[in-house]
Amino acid sequence: MLRTLRIPHQLLLARFFIISILLSHCVSGFKQSFAPHTCRGLSNCIGSRSSTTLMTLLEDVASALKTGQLDAKGGGGGSGFASTGVCEDTSTSKHYFYKKGSGSADEKMLHAEFEGVKEMFQTNTIRVPEPLAFGSKDEYESGPFVVFEYLDIGGGGDGKEMGRKLALMHKCLSKNGKFGFHIDNTIGATPQKNDWENTWSDFFTKHRYHAMLSKCSNLGFSDSEVLEIEQIIRDVLSETDVVPSLLHGDLWGGNRAFTNTGEPVIYDPATYYGDREADIAMTQLFGGFGGDFLSGYNDEYPLQPNFESRKMIYNWYHIANHYVLFGGSYMNQARGMMSQIKALKK
Repeated sequence: MLRTLRIPHQLLLARFFIISILLSHCVSGFKQSFAPHTCRGLSNCIGSRSSTTLMTLLEDVASALKTGQLDAKGGGGGSGFASTGVCEDTSTSKHYFYKKGSGSADEKMLHAEFEGVKEMFQTNTIRVPEPLAFGSKDEYESGPFVVFEYLDIGGGGDGKEMGRKLALMHKCLSKNGKFGFHIDNTIGATPQKNDWENTWSDFFTKHRYHAMLSKCSNLGFSDSEVLEIEQIIRDVLSETDVVPSLLHGDLWGGNRAFTNTGEPVIYDPATYYGDREADIAMTQLFGGFGGDFLSGYNDEYPLQPNFESRKMIYNWYHIANHYVLFGGSYMNQARGMMSQIKALKK
C-alpha cells in the first residue's frame, strides 16, 4: 500500500529559508513582501561592488534593452549565484528587474533561465515575467546578466484560475515530439541534463533517476537494487500515454504568486518538456497550492488514473536533490521513497 509522505514542519521551514539564500531561485522583480531573500537596498544586493561597476552594469543593461539612461532602484534581492536589482528608465519611468552573475557557470545558469522563461512566455498561457535581454560576459563588460519585466506582486488571486492556466501551458507540446529541452539547466544549484529522448521513460530514468543517484552514491542502494527500481519506474511510467508537455520544472509554492491585480504568475523555472504530472506532483510536495488549484487544473486537463504512484516517483527526484544540496534527514526520506517505489512492483 502506498504511504503518504509526511515531511516534518521544521524541514518545510528550512526549505523556504535555505533555498532563498543558497539557490538560484530569486523572485523576478517582485516586492520585498513576497521575497524572503530580498535585500533592503540595492547596495546590499550588489555586495561590495563599487558605484563605478554598478554604473557600468546599468549602461550595459540599457544597451541590451536599447533604452535611455537607467537608474538603480531598491527592491532587489540575492541568491546563491546571482545578485539582483531593479532599475528604472529615466525617460519612461518603466522598471526592469535584472540578475547579475560573474563566471562561466553563472552565465550558463542565467542563460538557461532566460531560455526557459522565454519558452513559457511564448505560449501566451499562464503569466511569467517577460524575458527581455541576456548579456554574456564576452559581449558586455559587466556580463553575464539577464533582464526581465518588473512585476508588481503582492495581491491575492484565484487558485482555480492558476490551475486552469497551468493546464493550458501543459497542452503546449515539444515541436519535435521528444522529451527534453534545447539547453541544460539546473534544479536549484544541481546541474540538470535535458538531452532529447524519444520516450518519457527513457528521459526520466536516464536524466533524472540515474543522474540524481550518481550525485549521492545511489543513496546506499546496491547496483542491482537500483536497476530493479529503474525497471519498476519504467513500468509505472509506461502505464499511461505521456506526451511531451512544457513544464515549469520546479513548481513549489515559492515559485508562484499573484500580481497586485490578481493575475496568477509563475517564475524561476527549470524548464523542459516532460510528463505534465511531474509539475502537479511538486505542487503537492511542499504545500502552497490549495484544492482550488487542482480543481481548476482538472477542469481543463484531468490527471490520468494512478497519479499517486507517479507522484511518488516524481517527488523522489526533488527529495533526493534536497539531500544532494543540504544533506541531513533528506537521505532517509529519499531512501524511504525508493523503498515505496520498489513496493509498486507487480
